[in-house]
Amino acid sequence: MTAKTFILAIDDDMAVLELLRDILDEQGYSVKTASSAFQARGALAKQLPDLIILDRSLPDAEGVALMREIRAQSGYENVPVLMLTGKGATQDKVEGLSSGADDYLTKPFAASELIARVAVLLRRNRLPPALPQVLEAAGLKIDLVRHEVEVQKRRVDLRPKEFELLVAFMERPGHVLSRQFLIERVWGIGKNLEISTKSVDVTISRLRVALGSWAKRITSVETYGYRLDV
Repeated sequence: MTAKTFILAIDDDMAVLELLRDILDEQGYSVKTASSAFQARGALAKQLPDLIILDRSLPDAEGVALMREIRAQSGYENVPVLMLTGKGATQDKVEGLSSGADDYLTKPFAASELIARVAVLLRRNRLPPALPQVLEAAGLKIDLVRHEVEVQKRRVDLRPKEFELLVAFMERPGHVLSRQFLIERVWGIGKNLEISTKSVDVTISRLRVALGSWAKRITSVETYGYRLDV
């Protein structure tokens, strides 16, 4: 079965979020909502969306600032973005588009216009391929369906958080991943305030023990996080 196109809608107006969800659900899209930049960052850390709908103003950040932040992240440069606003000034539209938005829609909007603009953006920007079922590198193999790990064809048993940490590294080889990113990616938004960076270090230590000599590829970046070198 083909996975549904995933859309992340970010707006501080709950009525608008409900409207977006209702309209897009009817079109067969999978929709996740966020009412703040904080929630949006957590959602983005967990899953790469096929399209982002972003409000011009959020309670904890300007939409333009969040847009620049998103565009600066590796792998997020080409995700299409539709920016929403209650303002009609030309300068606001220019600023939003120059910050990285692909299109602009002024509230209030008609459902038909939203549907049309979303469809155009998805066609214009080729959807990324479906996530692989297996990740492999340097003799390590992860079966994402069976949740199994092999190193040099030797089965390795990992705890759930150890498994998710390894997947996060394998999805971004060569990139330095901060402890905060790993907390949001592995433990999830809503729980990250209860998880200390020490918990990340302890879990990675257990992961290294389980992986044996292969674990030397996971290197520490002092005071920041970790990087997988393959």
